[in-house]
Amino acid sequence: MNLKMVGNTAGTQPLVRVVTDSVSDVPDDILNELGVTMVPVIVRFGTEEFRDRRDITMDQFMARLTTTKEPARTSQPSPGAFVEAFRQAAEGGAAVVSIQPSAKFSGTYQSACIARDILAPEGYRIEVLNTETGSMGQGWAVIQAARAALAGLPVERVLERARAISQRVHVLLAVDTLTYLQRNGRLGRVPAMVGSFLSLKPILAVRHGELGLCEMVRGADKLKARLVKAITRNVPEGAKVALGVVHAAAREKADQLRQELSRVYRVVESVVTETGPAIAANTGPGAFGAMLYEVDG
Repeated sequence: MNLKMVGNTAGTQPLVRVVTDSVSDVPDDILNELGVTMVPVIVRFGTEEFRDRRDITMDQFMARLTTTKEPARTSQPSPGAFVEAFRQAAEGGAAVVSIQPSAKFSGTYQSACIARDILAPEGYRIEVLNTETGSMGQGWAVIQAARAALAGLPVERVLERARAISQRVHVLLAVDTLTYLQRNGRLGRVPAMVGSFLSLKPILAVRHGELGLCEMVRGADKLKARLVKAITRNVPEGAKVALGVVHAAAREKADQLRQELSRVYRVVESVVTETGPAIAANTGPGAFGAMLYEVDG
């Protein structure tokens, strides 16, 4: 991990505080250091319900995911969970910027908007951003917004910073197996069976707020190289970038991808992190990918 931290130049009481949800995949130590409040998504196995990072760890989640045929389901936090988080973040009169994943693949943004509207009559200033992305694509917007808040910038500037990053970030993810996409209804049964027979591996990308197929790769040995090529089609080689690498129980693949991209780009800061249940439930183990954006200057 290589992150530049910015101190609060506005005094001990920030003008703005940042809230997000666990879809953002920002590691807990970074959230704590930047003073970000995180609202956990809900994970369900049958009738059992857990809060991501609170009641279930990623190791526990992956163990359950890979040893049961019952699909793992995830759902957005309730509006009530956001009301509680917003009240906590706004203590002392701070405005709140809440940064959520794409409304096209999660209801989290809507839950946050409902909570904002509940608190509005009480005089709270809450801005909710639909990043139209997720994982560390959303996470980079959270990190940069929190830095802006710590630097004492007003709420409009903090929101502007988060929106600008979310519009520039590129999200690409390589999936090792089609099983979980098929299990959760993201892929038809016949395409999944054919893909498994042919050892096809999908590379997925977020475009216009939706997660879609970028290309299919035959054979695991070609997957990383094709992923890197797909990344360079979006961000030119040699660019100065902030790089997030995420994985689902595939740390070695993530480290290799980080090393490869560090040779391709001028990486000014980077984060390697394990993606949470919202994504891992659909990809299964072995998935890995990059979330990066070009840095000015």
